Amino acid sequence: MEALYDKIREYVNMDTEISAEEFFDYYKMVIDKLTSDYDDMTEDDLFRGKMIAAIVSSNAASRAKRKDANAKKFKKAYEKSKFWADAIEYRLKKSGLSEDEISERSAALEKEMQ
Repeated sequence: MEALYDKIREYVNMDTEISAEEFFDYYKMVIDKLTSDYDDMTEDDLFRGKMIAAIVSSNAASRAKRKDANAKKFKKAYEKSKFWADAIEYRLKKSGLSEDEISERSAALEKEMQ
């Protein structure tokens, strides 16, 4: 999860948009990682995964609004990454963390992004 987190930090701080191909390659790595490791992820990894999924989801939603050849793929990427962000948040709450604790840790990770 650490390598995916480092990569999203790089993307967030770029001045230009990555290509659709690069986006989908990264998106696939994220989904594959979440699918294979979700049950064994540490709390820190869950927070990183939630952050990554939320950023990918937001970016995909924005790109899906463009009426181009990839719009449907971006819509699907938005839905799937939003599902993962929501699933991780649910798991964090189920583990005993409050909304405030989740928000505080998420905000700290957002600060790290810059």
